[in-house]
Amino acid sequence: MRALQYAITILLLGTLASSCKKDNENDGAKATADVRDSVYLYSKTYYLWNDRLPSLASFNPTSYDSPEAVMEKVRTYSPLGTNGKNLDRWSFAMTKEKWDEVASGASGDLGISFGFVAANDLRVAFVYKNSDPGKQGVQRGWQITSVDGITANTANIDALSKALFKESMQVAFKKPDGTTQTLTLKVTSYQTNPVLTRTIISQNGKKVGYIAFSSFLGATASAELDEAFAYFKANSVTDLIFDERYNGGGQVVLAEKIADLIVPRSAAGKLMYKDQHNQTLSKYSGYNTSENFSNPLPTNNLNLSQVVFITTGETASASELLINVLKPYMTVKLVGETTYGKPAGYYPLPVMNYYAFPLAVKQVNASNYGEYYEGLPVDRQQADDVTRNWGDPQELCIKDALSFITTGQFPASSGRLANFNPYAIRAHQVVDLPGVLLRKPNTPKL
Repeated sequence: MRALQYAITILLLGTLASSCKKDNENDGAKATADVRDSVYLYSKTYYLWNDRLPSLASFNPTSYDSPEAVMEKVRTYSPLGTNGKNLDRWSFAMTKEKWDEVASGASGDLGISFGFVAANDLRVAFVYKNSDPGKQGVQRGWQITSVDGITANTANIDALSKALFKESMQVAFKKPDGTTQTLTLKVTSYQTNPVLTRTIISQNGKKVGYIAFSSFLGATASAELDEAFAYFKANSVTDLIFDERYNGGGQVVLAEKIADLIVPRSAAGKLMYKDQHNQTLSKYSGYNTSENFSNPLPTNNLNLSQVVFITTGETASASELLINVLKPYMTVKLVGETTYGKPAGYYPLPVMNYYAFPLAVKQVNASNYGEYYEGLPVDRQQADDVTRNWGDPQELCIKDALSFITTGQFPASSGRLANFNPYAIRAHQVVDLPGVLLRKPNTPKL
C-alpha cells in the first residue's frame, strides 16, 4: 500500500504565497482576512472545478464573515446534477484544533443515538462502548420510555432532544427481555470505537463474518480492524456482511486496508482506483496517481468471492469508495437504502489556524466508474431495524443479507418496518464534515 505523503504542497502561485504572509504583529481582523483570502486561493488551485471560480477580486473573500462561509460559497460554482442541485455539497473549512479532535476519534458527549420505531417507541440506534452509556451496558435495540420524566414519544421530541443534550439526565429503559432499568447518563470524554461489533453467524453450512463499522476515523480504527479480521481468518469464515449503515467516511487509507482484507487473491497487485484532479493539478506527475491492491495481500485476507454491505443514506465517502473498488473483482450486494453519494474528497490544506478542504480529487475504480453523486443503489431495499442489536440474525437487513449468502437470492417478502426514523435524535458528536479525509498532497513535479 502506498505510503502516506506528508510533504506540504509548494504552490506555484505567487499570489497565494503573498496572501499567506503575515506579520506576527498583525491584529486579529487582518489575520482573519488573510485566512479568507488564502482558503479561496487554495480553492483556485485545488478545486475540482477551479476553472469555474471567479478571480480573487471578483469573489472578494473578505466580504464573507468567515473561512467557513467562503467555502460554502465555493460550493455554488460546481456543476448542477440531474436533481438540479450543485454536485459539491461538501467543501468546507475547519479550525485545526477542531479537525485534530475529529480525526483522532476523541469525543466529549453522551455517545449515543436514538430513533423512533413508532410514535411511542424510541430505541437506541447505537452507542459507543467507551461512552458513559456504553460503560453502563446500554445496547442498540433498548427502548427508552422516558428521559428526566418526559415520556418518550414523537409529540415530545423537542423536549426530549433538549433533555438529551444536558450534561446529565435520568433515562428509563426497557430491555428486549422485558426488564426495566433507570440509569443516570452523563456527558464524558471518551475514545470512539469504530468497530461496534464483530461476530460469526453460522447458517446453512456457512460461517458468515459480520462486522459493524461506524467510521474511517479514530486512533484505534486500524488496530480494531486487524483484530476483527484476524478473528474471522482464524475461524475460517466463508462469507462476510460488512455493516456501514451509519458510516460517514474518513481516511481513505482505511478503505484501502479493508479492501485488501476482503478482495479475492486473484486481485493482488491489480488496480484498486485512480485519482482524478482538475487540469491545473493534472499537469504535475505527483497528482497522476493510482492505488493497487497489495501484492502480496495481507495475511488475514479472507479471499472472498462475494460480500454484502448494509447501507443507508448516511453511508458516505470512504464507505462508498470501499464498495466501488471491490465491484470489478467480486460479487458485491447492497442491502438497506441508497448511499449518500460522495465520490470525491479533499486534501487537508493548512492555512494559519485553519484547514481548508476544497473538493479536490475524485476516485474511479478499475472499471473507470466513479459517478455516484446521487448514491450507490441497493440490491435489496430494507429498513434499518433498530429493534435488534448488531449482529442479530433476525435484524431485517442482516436477515436479508444472510438469505442472499445462503440461497443466492433475497426473500420475496421484505418484512419492512413502518414509520421508522433512525436519525430523529442524536446525543453524540455529529460533525458535518461533509466528506472524506485523503492523503496529504504530493509535492507537484514539473
